[in-house]
Amino acid sequence: YRQEKGRILSIGGLIYFARKNHRAQHLRKLIANAFLYLAGRLDNLPRTYWVKSDLKPRSFHPKTQTIHPGEQRLLSDLPSSGLLLEREKATSNFFDLAGRRALIMGKEKGGLDEVWVHPIRILRDYKVAIIRQDTLRWLKELPVRIEVRPESVTRFYDLGDGVLKEMIFPSLNRGGGLIHYQWESDQPLTLFLQGRCDLRWMWPYNYDALGAVYFGADTTSGIFHVRDRSGDFCALFGSDVKPDQELIGAFKAVRWSPQKLEGVPGDLNQAYFAALYPLNEDNHFVLNFAFVGSNEGEKIARTDLARLLEHPKEEYAQLTTHYYNLLASRVEFQTPDPEFNRLWQWALVGTDRFLVHTPGLGTALVAGYGTTARGWNGNQKISGRPGYAWYFGRDSEWAGLAIDAYGDVELVRQQLEFLQKFQDLTGKIFHEVSTSGVVHFDAADATPLYVILTAHYLRASGDLDFIRQSWPHLEKAMAFLYSTDTDKDGLIENTNVGHGWVEGGKLWGAHTTFYLAGLWARTLQDAAYLAGQLGKNDLRLRYQKDARRVVAKINHDYWNPKTRFFNYGLKADGTYMTEPTALPAVPMYFRVVDSSKVSQMLSEYADNGFTADWGVRILSRQSPLFNPRGYHYGSIWPLFTGWTACAEYAYGDPVAGFTHILNNMYIKNHWALGFVEEVMNGAVYEPSGVCAHQCWSETNIILPAIEGMLGWHPDAPAHLARLTPQFPAQWDTVVVKNLRVGADYLEFHQYRQNGRVTYLFRKKGGGELEIHFRPQTFPAMQVTHLRLNGIEVPPASGTAPLVFTLTDTASVEMEFQGGIAVLPEMPRPKPGDRSQGYRIVQEKLQGKRYVLRLAGKSGTRHVFRVRLFNQGIEKVEKARIVNPENQQIFALEVFFPASRKLYTERIVVVYLK
Repeated sequence: YRQEKGRILSIGGLIYFARKNHRAQHLRKLIANAFLYLAGRLDNLPRTYWVKSDLKPRSFHPKTQTIHPGEQRLLSDLPSSGLLLEREKATSNFFDLAGRRALIMGKEKGGLDEVWVHPIRILRDYKVAIIRQDTLRWLKELPVRIEVRPESVTRFYDLGDGVLKEMIFPSLNRGGGLIHYQWESDQPLTLFLQGRCDLRWMWPYNYDALGAVYFGADTTSGIFHVRDRSGDFCALFGSDVKPDQELIGAFKAVRWSPQKLEGVPGDLNQAYFAALYPLNEDNHFVLNFAFVGSNEGEKIARTDLARLLEHPKEEYAQLTTHYYNLLASRVEFQTPDPEFNRLWQWALVGTDRFLVHTPGLGTALVAGYGTTARGWNGNQKISGRPGYAWYFGRDSEWAGLAIDAYGDVELVRQQLEFLQKFQDLTGKIFHEVSTSGVVHFDAADATPLYVILTAHYLRASGDLDFIRQSWPHLEKAMAFLYSTDTDKDGLIENTNVGHGWVEGGKLWGAHTTFYLAGLWARTLQDAAYLAGQLGKNDLRLRYQKDARRVVAKINHDYWNPKTRFFNYGLKADGTYMTEPTALPAVPMYFRVVDSSKVSQMLSEYADNGFTADWGVRILSRQSPLFNPRGYHYGSIWPLFTGWTACAEYAYGDPVAGFTHILNNMYIKNHWALGFVEEVMNGAVYEPSGVCAHQCWSETNIILPAIEGMLGWHPDAPAHLARLTPQFPAQWDTVVVKNLRVGADYLEFHQYRQNGRVTYLFRKKGGGELEIHFRPQTFPAMQVTHLRLNGIEVPPASGTAPLVFTLTDTASVEMEFQGGIAVLPEMPRPKPGDRSQGYRIVQEKLQGKRYVLRLAGKSGTRHVFRVRLFNQGIEKVEKARIVNPENQQIFALEVFFPASRKLYTERIVVVYLK
């Protein structure tokens, strides 16, 4: 093992190696069973230790406490979180619903694909049919309208003489969910429900690692019971009325006939259940069907089931209250673009949904949601994982930066505690912790990102006590990182440590990637900050000195003057992998890159090589390595798009930055309504990944919008905040609420009209807050007056901000003359489209000449919009002014000449008066 993989880091790592080594079959079995034994001792996990291959489901005769249906079985007049997306004709696209324990996934048209209550799958292939006059019709085959809310998914099936309403929602904190059926007609109808339960323990354990599945039905209540041999892992299914008929068994299917239900024998280790429920006057045409699971025994599952069936309205209200409070208490944008405002709120919802609690492990962020059918070629006997619904190190750390930014510092602290709980003895931070309790340490970037996130948390929260408690973990992390510099060049390494970003493929093989080296530079800066806050000045000075050396080294050694890009990585033989990629955007976001080196990279990121109409590729489409479906060498990740937007805002290209934010946002309109895919195809607008809903895809709307577009950077220990807005030029009026710095909350307003911009600040919380504010200006704009609370102050010069102390409210007024700005492109591709490629590659002011470098499809015309701020123009070169919208905004029609190339460029010059 040492010869092949290097240092043994943990039992979990040893198991991972043994599972991957096909020559170690006997060793794998011994290690797996030894680990299961230890897990049971340490975390009270199941007492079934030995995996058997000849398992068969077994029946038993359960009893359930009496369920008392709630007074209001009809769920009407329900509270709402205030968000709604609709599709008149439901599709086969994915949806998910999740509380802190349960994950529900399905397709819009009907049924449920899978339900997981971590760490087990309790339900799969749930489907429903209607029976009328001895005729059966499956709901998923009928036309249906769908409503998607943060708290629920509701389907409306039009049956001709009435509408069947089906509303699905999870419990916020309990291990299950409920499906509410309401038949809006006076004609009787029978529902035929069926599904299967295999108690699939989360991968990497084998399909039947928990042993035989035991099943039964309580004949007095019609509640179905499924459990493992120990009874620790279990699932319950049932309704608030007893079915007319029920059946459960070791079946592969259940058939209906007018006389009875009949099971089809199968050989899978699963329980298949079915039931018939009449909707008639006796039960008021309403049915509530609940499902719950637990890894803590049947007592908890029975309690959860009773709660859902007896108090469904209260469970629903708890969920909606959670989302309402989330939207009311976190950063809120009110802009002239209602779609931006709405999709922003969905990004907050989509991020918060990934916080998961697993008894025996803890509460933290998982990475992504998708059914097991979407990943690993559907080979679920081995790969039973719902997308990337594990606790990931670097995913949670990247997400944590955005969560800090929108104000939920409590969640970030919880995440940091989880990272520390499973930190390796060497100081390394894990890459993955499965919800079944297996830990992997195969990433090199999780450890530096842990230090970076900790410093980010301190600036956002001011929680110095937590930093003091965490210092032993931080010291161990830094010691580990220093230990990976085996060649003593000052840089941490990928070799024998783990992947830095790319996990395989044609970009694999660097000794130290530029991405990892850039993280190390920022890690040292942040470690110095943390040490200084704790009064550890010797360490602060050491880290500062090393940070300066690393920043100088990466800017010199990795810079490629031929490509005018930073090289991808350094190989062990001292040569460089020179492929230009999107990854330098990360060191740019962390501002460890010389500003003199970014112009060419920003232009290329904005152009058609890297950018499509829906985001940024990891490498250019002109690269010989490019494959539009390649996971690490051609596909478009919303993650890369967000990183690029962060870099663009950091180095002065807000036009492209805003376009890239919208690229991610608009994905929410097409596939999983309200949410962002993990990966998109690099050539065609369609998904290309495992997960239809990914955590850091959501947060890469949030992070560039708050830290980039808004320019919000709190520093709670210093009682100050920096604000440098870079809004698109068409946004005259903007309100931003709930900007958090420590215990204080800031509200910010911008109003622009007739050569004047008024900024209002309002603070909630005690004490004083120092504001470093830089008002936004555009090319050719001259600031003539600047007033703070009505008193004239000198206009800010260069990058120097306006500094003032805020106790409760303040106002800043800026008067200006002139100014011009191109409006960001906002492409709206439809599924299946190819990129049209109309890009604003670069804008710059040269004296009285406003120069735009534009790109578009060869042989086509396109209109770009430009705004004037009381600014006259003499003439325009290489474009034609058409249909001015008003005296402020005019359209420039640009012709892109025919060429053998797919895309060509034009340099348009606007001469100013």
